[in-house]
Amino acid sequence: MGKSLHIILTLFLILNLGLVSGSRAQIVEFAPIHKTKIPKRSLESYRIQEVNSVPFWDDFSQGLDTLSWDLDGVSYTETIGIDAPSIGQVLFNGVDANGKPYSLSQRDIGITDILTSKSFDLSGQSSNSLFLSFFWQAGGKAEFPDGNDQFSLQFLDENGSWITVWTRLGGIEEDRNKFNQSIVQVTPAFQHEVFQFRFVADGRQIGPFDSWILDYVYLNYNRSENDLFYKDRSLTQPNQVSLGDFGAYPYELFGNNQSGLWTTIQNQFFNLENRFRAMEYSIQVRDTLSNSSISINQNTPFNPVPNSNERRNFGSAEFEEVPAPNGESMLEITTSLVTGDDNYFEVNGTDTTFFSEVDFRLNDSVKTYFPLRDYFAYDHGSADYAAGINQKSGMLAVKYETPEEVYIKGISINFTNANQANQAIDILVWEDLEKDPIYRREDLIPVKEAGQEFLYYSLDTNIQVQGEFYIGYAQFTNDFIHVGLDKSNDTGDKLFYNVLGAWQQNDQVQGSMMIRPHVSLEAPFEDIIAPEGRLKYYPNPVENFLNMEGSFSELRIFDSFGREIFLTREHSQEGEIINFTGQRPGIYVINVVTEAGPNSIRILVK
Repeated sequence: MGKSLHIILTLFLILNLGLVSGSRAQIVEFAPIHKTKIPKRSLESYRIQEVNSVPFWDDFSQGLDTLSWDLDGVSYTETIGIDAPSIGQVLFNGVDANGKPYSLSQRDIGITDILTSKSFDLSGQSSNSLFLSFFWQAGGKAEFPDGNDQFSLQFLDENGSWITVWTRLGGIEEDRNKFNQSIVQVTPAFQHEVFQFRFVADGRQIGPFDSWILDYVYLNYNRSENDLFYKDRSLTQPNQVSLGDFGAYPYELFGNNQSGLWTTIQNQFFNLENRFRAMEYSIQVRDTLSNSSISINQNTPFNPVPNSNERRNFGSAEFEEVPAPNGESMLEITTSLVTGDDNYFEVNGTDTTFFSEVDFRLNDSVKTYFPLRDYFAYDHGSADYAAGINQKSGMLAVKYETPEEVYIKGISINFTNANQANQAIDILVWEDLEKDPIYRREDLIPVKEAGQEFLYYSLDTNIQVQGEFYIGYAQFTNDFIHVGLDKSNDTGDKLFYNVLGAWQQNDQVQGSMMIRPHVSLEAPFEDIIAPEGRLKYYPNPVENFLNMEGSFSELRIFDSFGREIFLTREHSQEGEIINFTGQRPGIYVINVVTEAGPNSIRILVK
């Protein structure tokens, strides 16, 4: 294992295991986020076990099909592979399905992630023409495997033993940017009634390192070791499009602030056949609220005609704007290829047999979504990695800019490390990083519910901004707090951190931190008015002293954690003065009982 990996392993211990605290304060990117995408076929099936049949093909463009595969720690990705054969790949990266390392010791080496096929009944014939092919990549955008790490293909023999039939070692001779294709014969010795194959990653078990990426698995008869081309054209990535720098935009602002800011819609195709093929593409944008749509491109031919085995980036026509929805919506962006692709077929004399389980049209269309909700976002909704700082009282901020005056009604953050639930943080809003925050509230990182990605923090008071503003948090630990990082849109220049008493602009982390401001044109919170005007309180926000004017029989004060606290109170001519000097900034609740009944008052302490 090389020196660079020793450094990264040490960093992983700091980040995920909490073994070291108070190390050099910085902002750091780390660890691919474990994902699982189950295709519709698997989700709708009630069958527990599925037997595979030949021909077998899976390019993972629909996700990880649990009717075809057993998953053991592998992860789904559309972004970590570089120039893949088709959209959707399998990532082997040394952490389990919960994103945890298989071992806490740097010395432990062994099997980590495994992808195993369901069984095949191959007992009907004994053939020398049965071959299994697949594409693989060492590292991609993830951590590169070292020379002692290996990726293997194993076959299950009739005695129930796994036999290694193909192995690739990591190391500097591998190209992290290239997908390689391998083909392996399934000899008659393995052609029994419960044949299976599996892909196995073997290396350090301490964390998400030594990454391998798998794609485009194909098993069939009547093949040879030179059968490495397919009658298939594929899209290889999600659609890439932004409104200015944004991957999501508030619908209330959208209609007046989109013209001329759209980028073109970008994608890439790959011709897997060893012949040229004339092709066309269409790109459509649909408003999911009204179901109305517009065509950006319609049956546009590729010029020049794609050559055999050619990969090409392409983009849509330029467009100024799309119709604005009447409420919160999603823009569904669909790119489709017209390729002539079809089901795999075999010709025997005058008979042609089509195999529905091998449908090369599945990767000819890609849908992505641009949210028009109540928030700004730079990210496109995919937490590929995470990033964070490691300094007690350190602060992290993301810069936004609004073209109109808006109220910030809440902030959502994608905290990715479940082990950090129940840690305290301060939610912060700034108009200028060189000045004090205009809003601060102490809160917790709660436990996420199943399927939940973002945690939402309501501001509970009216905060109005225009032009540039910043949102973020302060932490009370020297451990890294993991926040989702989307690598598909690099807005790293809008990320700032303060760990040594001064703000610094990020120049290390590439991507978009998944921290979003939720906004509205109207004030989201009603100002509290005391019943019948009998009770007044000011100032709010308060820095030191809060004046309570009016008549009340009982008064109790609670901090942001719901704990009752007892502050110094002095009588005044009109009521009482409450001393908040030295209290932690945040939202406090004062419960009072007046002649009109009980009342709860929210106070922001700055």
